[in-house]
Amino acid sequence: MSVKSYADDLGSAVHYALETTHAVAVCPFHLCVTVRIGDDAAESHAVARARKVVKSDGTTWEEELLRKEFGRQLNKAADRYCPHCALSGDPVTTQCDSYVNSFRPAFADDHKKAVPGLQDETQFALRGLR
Repeated sequence: MSVKSYADDLGSAVHYALETTHAVAVCPFHLCVTVRIGDDAAESHAVARARKVVKSDGTTWEEELLRKEFGRQLNKAADRYCPHCALSGDPVTTQCDSYVNSFRPAFADDHKKAVPGLQDETQFALRGLR
């Protein structure tokens, strides 16, 4: 899809900028889970890209609105790993809970307790993490 198809919806424009700069990725096994990669340069690039998105009426998004939407989407995303994949140990599951990202703070350290050697493993890491 072209960038114009995302331009008139703030949430879509920000998600487009985050995904195309590889600041976030969608878990290939759980399509409802967005994972924050943790690349500051990619996130800065996404902000710059979103500033340049022109709506169909020829205007751009206000800086404050963009900042709030970036914060909302990045806070909602899981950090570095899909919590479903990390906790279950099996990346392929049959269910996907759409509310998983709303509980992100609880998953911050839980995956280390559930799977102790996970921080040394790269099998659950998304592209570009190691």
